[in-house]
Amino acid sequence: MKKKVLLIRLDKIGDLICTMCVDQVSFLKDYEVQWVIAKGLKFIPENAEPRRNYLELSKEDWKTSLNALRKFIKEYQPDVAVSFQAPWWVNFALWAEGVKVRAGVLSQWHSFLFLNKGLRQKRSRAVQHEAAYNMDLLAHALNTSSPGTDIPVLKLNAADNAPLLEKHGLKPQSYVVVHPGMAGSALNWPIPRYIEFIKKASEQSMMVLTGTPADEVWLTEIKETFKNNSQVLSLQNQLNAGELFTVLKNAKAVVAPSTGVAHMAASLGTPVLGIYSPVRVQHPRRWAARGKNVQIFMPENQDPDQVDPSCMLEIQADDLLKALNSL
Repeated sequence: MKKKVLLIRLDKIGDLICTMCVDQVSFLKDYEVQWVIAKGLKFIPENAEPRRNYLELSKEDWKTSLNALRKFIKEYQPDVAVSFQAPWWVNFALWAEGVKVRAGVLSQWHSFLFLNKGLRQKRSRAVQHEAAYNMDLLAHALNTSSPGTDIPVLKLNAADNAPLLEKHGLKPQSYVVVHPGMAGSALNWPIPRYIEFIKKASEQSMMVLTGTPADEVWLTEIKETFKNNSQVLSLQNQLNAGELFTVLKNAKAVVAPSTGVAHMAASLGTPVLGIYSPVRVQHPRRWAARGKNVQIFMPENQDPDQVDPSCMLEIQADDLLKALNSL
């Protein structure tokens, strides 16, 4: 009978994609794997290849989630649990239900109290990719060696949805997606730079703007600038997760800052032009999207511990345009 492993990451899209890839490593081939993810992110495991088994939990309604997790643990009976990122009540549930091996990063108080296979990791130093940190933690939990930088990339699939593309007048590989919004977790490209790039790139390709209501602060000026330009189409708030996957998959390229859309596009196999901050904790060395065709744009010659935010202006629209034209 296979041993059972419970892998837990209650975090954002990019964080989950940088974590879910680790279960493809060869030393897990003899294990049964189950994921615990944040509520609202089921489109990641459901569109992954292969599809992952998962339990969704809400971090906001933690009392209900705690009871659901304890019930699941009783039924699943994992031999090993790895808490890549989770609030205190997750580690408490692992301890309370007597999971034999309870692994995680030793940092906050609950990790010292409830975990018995902790690992100290200074992720804020950003000396390697987030996926590598996650792989090191998994290897530690299972008493084996990490493959180092040879870490699989999570592969995502998108549904063939020709009617969706036809509805918006989009032809595969003939348009460029620009997703300027982000949650503010890193420095972004200034809006005038996005406008300059879109203006120049729209002379050659259809440009598609994507985003959620939370991205409005980044999109308002851009949408107003191009409201009468038939070459710029805004699909903000018009796509569900599955439809967004289809639009990203069929794009010639995706332009995005350090946010979940960049990770999704890269895992779908679409070329990504990623805009990144040189700040140490935001650095692409740790957070770059991972895929076959990912190009990183970042200000050079910056002290990662003393970055001037205005340095993002150093990234020129023509730099991205040149990369786009080379695809």
